[in-house]
Amino acid sequence: MTKEVYGNMGTILRVDLTTGKVEREESTKYNEKWLGGRCLAHYLLFNEVDVARTEPLSPANKVYIGTGPLSGTTFPSSGRTHATYLSPMNYSGWGDSNCGGHFGPALKRCGYDMLVISGRAEKPCYLYIENDEIRIESADGIWGKGTIDTQAELIQRHGEPTKLLCIGQAGENLIRFANVRTETTNSMGRCGMGAVFGSKNLKAVVAKGSKAVKLFKPNEYYKVTKQLRDELMDPNFGKIHGMSYKVMANWGTPGITNMIGATGMVPIRNWQRCGIDPKFDMLVHSWNTDHGTRREACFTCPVHCHAAYAVKDGKYPTRGGGPEYETTTALGHKCDIADDKAVLKLNAMCNDYGLDTVETGAMFSTLMELMERRIIDKEYIDGIDMQFGNADACVEMMPKIVFRKGCGNIMAEGPYRVAKRIGPEALKSVYHQKGMCATGVETRSTIGSMLQFAVSPRGSHHLNGLPTAEWVNIPALAIKVSGHKEAGDVRSYHPMGKAKLVQYYENMFFLSDSLGICKFNFGHLGYWHDSPEALDHMYDLICKSIYYATGIQYTTEGLFKIFERSNQIERATIVMRGIRRKDDQPNWKCLNESCPGQHPIGPIPLPPIDGKKFNKILDAYYDQRGWDSEGIPKARHLKKLGLDFVAIKMKKALT
Repeated sequence: MTKEVYGNMGTILRVDLTTGKVEREESTKYNEKWLGGRCLAHYLLFNEVDVARTEPLSPANKVYIGTGPLSGTTFPSSGRTHATYLSPMNYSGWGDSNCGGHFGPALKRCGYDMLVISGRAEKPCYLYIENDEIRIESADGIWGKGTIDTQAELIQRHGEPTKLLCIGQAGENLIRFANVRTETTNSMGRCGMGAVFGSKNLKAVVAKGSKAVKLFKPNEYYKVTKQLRDELMDPNFGKIHGMSYKVMANWGTPGITNMIGATGMVPIRNWQRCGIDPKFDMLVHSWNTDHGTRREACFTCPVHCHAAYAVKDGKYPTRGGGPEYETTTALGHKCDIADDKAVLKLNAMCNDYGLDTVETGAMFSTLMELMERRIIDKEYIDGIDMQFGNADACVEMMPKIVFRKGCGNIMAEGPYRVAKRIGPEALKSVYHQKGMCATGVETRSTIGSMLQFAVSPRGSHHLNGLPTAEWVNIPALAIKVSGHKEAGDVRSYHPMGKAKLVQYYENMFFLSDSLGICKFNFGHLGYWHDSPEALDHMYDLICKSIYYATGIQYTTEGLFKIFERSNQIERATIVMRGIRRKDDQPNWKCLNESCPGQHPIGPIPLPPIDGKKFNKILDAYYDQRGWDSEGIPKARHLKKLGLDFVAIKMKKALT
């Protein structure tokens, strides 16, 4: 008799695009030890792919798309989908992407906890999944289209319940920073997953499911998930918690701009300035007030932080979904463009082409600084006047990149590779880690954030573990997560305080990515961060939810052991691809230039990162993780964590 499966669906679906072969594997054997989503994807990728030598755009690369045991249920904000693969964007080669919306729940209701895509189709195709029916269909008629028309066509073809992931022309043309899109507001944005889809001749994955998710204790589950939903929206739960809900529900992520800008964290003019500048106010709240048409939400989310907008007049009439904070800072602040209509136009273009707005904005702002420094001239970029503040130049440059026309064929490689090609002086203008440019975080403002960006396996990205306790700065909370009150001081270089702080949040961020829930609401923003007791309360409700959903009991400590093992897999992989201590250092600007700007917290201008003090923190972090002085995981530590297979594979690759 088949054992009843709860919470999860019990099956991994594997599709080889080269052969057309479809296989199903039981997933229950992995659930207790690897949870699901991101953690399970890491385990499978490491074991099934030659992670040391596989080229990201080769057929040998595999894409692991996971849901999670809470995905597609009444748990609030359980619409997330996670993907892991080898990345063509950063030079570390680690690829993690995550999105909201409704695709993950749809895939799960088809009966699958994980979709594994391998090989390369001979001709452009899309993958159709409807419960037990799996088909590889021709992409004739949609190849060459943007993501908006692609989604409209496939929904019309397969019916309104259809949910899908798809690429635009950027992914088809293997732009290294192409993304994967779903609906109007959601992207698997970072690490170039769109190019990986394109390299496989895969236009889209369509999911149309009708299977029920069985729960171990449904009555108790509904009760605890309702409590979580109500507390997420409770203005009296805590000041920071309540403010997080108010800002996100009314203005989405752009609404936090001036809140985090208080420390100087918001970058301006390609990280030449930082903090709060009133000239960008139209990108904080007013874009929504003036152009927003409705608020939108992902599956079961009570926060509805997304929006739709329509610009009906002026030079840039457009409509679309979003934008996010990362978009307004990347295409606005970093490019010194304060015109909200222009930024909304650029956002809509990126979304339809299938471009990561973060790396696109960094490409533009890097070119603008290189022009300003006279390292390049207009001839280098086909006569386009890429000056700071020139939105018209960005509108003109974007299709050249997407279709690899003229200079766009070079720009398609991304800011790091473009600057490296020009020379060492040009690289000084690229604000990156491991070849991927930073999100909207000025890391000279907050020392823990600098460490987190520096050691991130995929490059400069806050969603690998931006330490919330640092910038909310509640001493009791800092002590809880690190053992040191100095961890909550944004300017402190306390070695062990910052090391433990970053380790904690890096591990914590596996929680949401592996369960299929939103990390904005469970750890990344100020939710549940008013006190140590509030954070414990969140973990208690999540552990209860997992048990009531799956029948598997976890403690918080047990979950964090899974997350620690998953982090070690990330590090072992990038070490096998050549990453060492030199790659965990702050970028040139962070180490050599101060950053002026207006902000009430911290010194003005922000000083460069102190390299000697930073490396003492890095030593403490390596020690805390069980790595040697070059950042290589020690075999005995891996074995202690039950990761003998990682130690063996890494040793073989390094000898």
